[in-house]
Amino acid sequence: MALHFSRWHFTSVNGTSVLSMALQFSQGHFTSLNGTSFQSMALHFSQWHCSSLDGTSPQSMALHFTQWHLISLDVTSFHPMALHFSRWHFTSVNGTSFQSMALNFSRWHFTSPNGTSLHQWHLISVNGTSFHFNGTSFQSMALHFTRWHFTSVNGTAVHSMALHFSQWHCISLNGTSFQSMALHFCRWHFTSVNGTAVHSMALHLSQWHFISLTGT
Repeated sequence: MALHFSRWHFTSVNGTSVLSMALQFSQGHFTSLNGTSFQSMALHFSQWHCSSLDGTSPQSMALHFTQWHLISLDVTSFHPMALHFSRWHFTSVNGTSFQSMALNFSRWHFTSPNGTSLHQWHLISVNGTSFHFNGTSFQSMALHFTRWHFTSVNGTAVHSMALHFSQWHCISLNGTSFQSMALHFCRWHFTSVNGTAVHSMALHLSQWHFISLTGT
């Protein structure tokens, strides 16, 4: 499919246009795109992209997702891979654990974690630039990621956390499992999940978007 985004985007995936593709999900993740498994898909990124993953070009990577995260790329664990992003990015993984790596963000940020309004701050970095979470410096917070998601923040498991995002965000998790949670996004978003199978949902996005998940 050809996914054309504005800021960080796929330029092409197997040459199939976004308008004609059916996106099939399973519990919050892609299992296939138009019948083509992620393992055999060629993913082309531009501004928000991996320039190289363990020496493997994005065109030949195998992407494995589960519940909104990558399990592995080419059956390679995240730790030895070099993930290079542009605007919303990890600067490097390369064997560095998620706990100790610098996570640099720009536009994708929390506005209200744990129900507390924090409209003014962005997650600029971890183990780098200072900012605060409920009065707690993020330098002193334990941010634990596993393959594209938090497992815990400050000792609180993700499934019990209230994660509130702004531009690309979940409005609430609030103890609801990923399978049944209501995910409300702004720019790149689901309009509703709420127990509805993802493969039957319509995805409405703005700047870079899927038109639908049903082939419409």
